[in-house]
Amino acid sequence: MTPSLLVTDTHPLIYFFCGEQRRLSNNALLAFEGALTGAVTIFVPVPVLWEISMLVSKDHISLNQPFSDWVDSLFKIQMFVEAPFSGEVIKTLHQIRYHSDPFDRSIVATALHLDLPLITKDSKMHDAKPCEIYWD
Repeated sequence: MTPSLLVTDTHPLIYFFCGEQRRLSNNALLAFEGALTGAVTIFVPVPVLWEISMLVSKDHISLNQPFSDWVDSLFKIQMFVEAPFSGEVIKTLHQIRYHSDPFDRSIVATALHLDLPLITKDSKMHDAKPCEIYWD
């Protein structure tokens, strides 16, 4: 059964909204589809948006619309909720000793702060399990 509240990593969000759903696990796909139907709330950490912005700027991904329009359309879907990068999240980040990548650390810190599972395929996260992982 899909949890009703989840946090997303960068790549699952890209896979879902950029036509690469086949790269998602069945559980991850069901979670994103659940958000479209109102059954699941997916929190999107601000560092995920920042990372996507950088990927678009470097032409590593294409959103088929300007980044700012894409962000606006994402949050018009009621069950996708921005998870702020707050002082409380930074305090959580300071306490964890996982990974040197600042995006990964801040996304994990957001999941830990919200006490929610993280949708991710990242093998380093699966191996280290710095937070509850939702994928398989």
